Amino acid sequence: MIAVKIESVSFDPTSQMGIVILEDLEKKKIVPIWVGIFEAQAILFKLKNMYFPRPLTYDLMKNLVKELKGGIDFVLISDVSENTFYAEIHLNTDGEKVTLDSRPSDALALALRVDAPIFVSEKIYNEHSWEREKFAEFQKTSAYQQYLDTAPDEEIGKA
Repeated sequence: MIAVKIESVSFDPTSQMGIVILEDLEKKKIVPIWVGIFEAQAILFKLKNMYFPRPLTYDLMKNLVKELKGGIDFVLISDVSENTFYAEIHLNTDGEKVTLDSRPSDALALALRVDAPIFVSEKIYNEHSWEREKFAEFQKTSAYQQYLDTAPDEEIGKA
């Protein structure tokens, strides 16, 4: 397992989704994970220390685990299949270890709220990590290609 932290959350205009950027603790590579907009927003709220008068879903999950005298040991981005990432929430309650299947976005949002360590499997790190500069170039190229694909011909000089 490779320890990571949430480095940032951004928006992908091509897919209309959020991107959570996980960075290894040695700052060698990043692992981008595309997530839904609402899930990205929940992660971003916590990163920016935004609070609400009523608990949001992930705050409720945190409170539930706490009230049941449990704890989150860590979360693991464990696998990917057909471009879908999978995660596990490793928790303990009454001395028992429990592993729950989770979407990565839910596991990450919860981990932030309970200060739990975040890991990615070596498979994920080896197959889906990027050097930061290469990923930035990929994003620019993707955004430019989308512009070319959707812009009216006269706007890009084809008319």
